[in-house]
Amino acid sequence: MAFLIVAAAFPASAATVARFQDDNLALYSESGDARVLRSSPLTPLLRGKPDWSVTADIAALGKAEKKSWHLVDADCLPPTFARCLLFLAETGKPGVTLREYDAQAGGFAPNGFAMPPGPTQAIWYDDSRILIAANTGPGSLTSAGVPRLLKLWTRGQPVYAATTILAAPLDARGIRPFFSLSGGGLFHAAEVTTASGAHELYHFGWAQNFRRSQLPTDARLLDFFQGRAVAVLGDSGWMTPEGRHAPGSLVAYPMAPLLGPASQTLPELAYTPPAGFRIIAAKAGRDTLYIHLRGASGDRLVSLRKGAPSWPAGNIALPAGPLELVAASDLADVALVVSGSEFHIVGRGRTRTITP
Repeated sequence: MAFLIVAAAFPASAATVARFQDDNLALYSESGDARVLRSSPLTPLLRGKPDWSVTADIAALGKAEKKSWHLVDADCLPPTFARCLLFLAETGKPGVTLREYDAQAGGFAPNGFAMPPGPTQAIWYDDSRILIAANTGPGSLTSAGVPRLLKLWTRGQPVYAATTILAAPLDARGIRPFFSLSGGGLFHAAEVTTASGAHELYHFGWAQNFRRSQLPTDARLLDFFQGRAVAVLGDSGWMTPEGRHAPGSLVAYPMAPLLGPASQTLPELAYTPPAGFRIIAAKAGRDTLYIHLRGASGDRLVSLRKGAPSWPAGNIALPAGPLELVAASDLADVALVVSGSEFHIVGRGRTRTITP
């Protein structure tokens, strides 16, 4: 599962903060002055009747520090999900504030990770370190003012002393870290966007053994599924020893060979969207990869399963209109989808509509 959560507020929009956390779903909501990150076990969710409990009261946390914070992102560390990186913003003010939150104690972690408002991105590396791209001192930003250094920061260490593990050029457009932990393995990655708009993708493991992905520079990493990186191809497609994969296709490549001594892996074609449609997003469940398509006739949601030689695909029925594929569970093999102003759990039988 990928633990970067898209930003959001209610009513349901194209930026919903939500994540499956093993046998729970964490979901952020705003209503009037209330701003709360809540969670519900999966069993009542699958019955269409969530049993919500408060994980973090964002409004109260802000009030205690005389801030009017909104949650724009969150990253909670498995397997307990008790320690969370909260990304907090104030309306009309630039940048995000990073704070480490202890869900068991119900407050910010003493001596936890913290950064003032800025262009900060961060993900967990392990239970005492995070990967961070931020304004960490001289030379850490590009000429456009966005982070260019990816650093490994240990809790309690001054951020300027964090170890740089990947550096983008000074004219780069940015750097984006990834973290995925599921039954398929634990993976970290980073995508550098160059001055020309090309994407350079790097994979690495516990020993920072960097491996440059063989993906074309106009392709984008979407998620990790059953030990494979999953990406959508750009206009150039991808010429491989097995032949050329068409532009807009979904491809997957095993991570184990890439991180091994040979640093080589062969991609396979996972899915080609129908004519007139393009892939917007992909989220990995346990056995199902959920694909969000968009075309002139509207949005579609497709379920995809690993197969040989092809990956079987099926359409998932949802109300007509724009949709957002928010999150997928690698435990229950279901996904959360926003369609219009409604929230739906799909997979494992019928589609369930839930009330936040």
